[in-house]
Amino acid sequence: MNSTRDNHQAEIVRLTQTAVEAARLGQWDVVIECYRERGVLLGSAGMPVSGAQEVLTLDSQVRDQVQTTQAVLTSLLGQATATRHRLQGLRQRLAVPASAPEAVSLEA
Repeated sequence: MNSTRDNHQAEIVRLTQTAVEAARLGQWDVVIECYRERGVLLGSAGMPVSGAQEVLTLDSQVRDQVQTTQAVLTSLLGQATATRHRLQGLRQRLAVPASAPEAVSLEA
């Protein structure tokens, strides 16, 4: 019984480590799958994991990566919005219809 518990704990740590690496690579589907599998193991373990501190440390790395990615995406969305507004202003100044494609050629 103890070896089964040890195997569960080792697998929980392995899944968490895999999730950390996947988060660093931006493979969010892998992160989700690792946490889903880990949840199943934690649910069936029935007792606290002895390596809980290691798992919590790894979880904080995933959380940090998620927050960094969210900040980058927020910044990129802000830049995209600003670019779209600039393009709309150019269209208005050049009297280009709103249904024209996004790319505007200014060749003379």
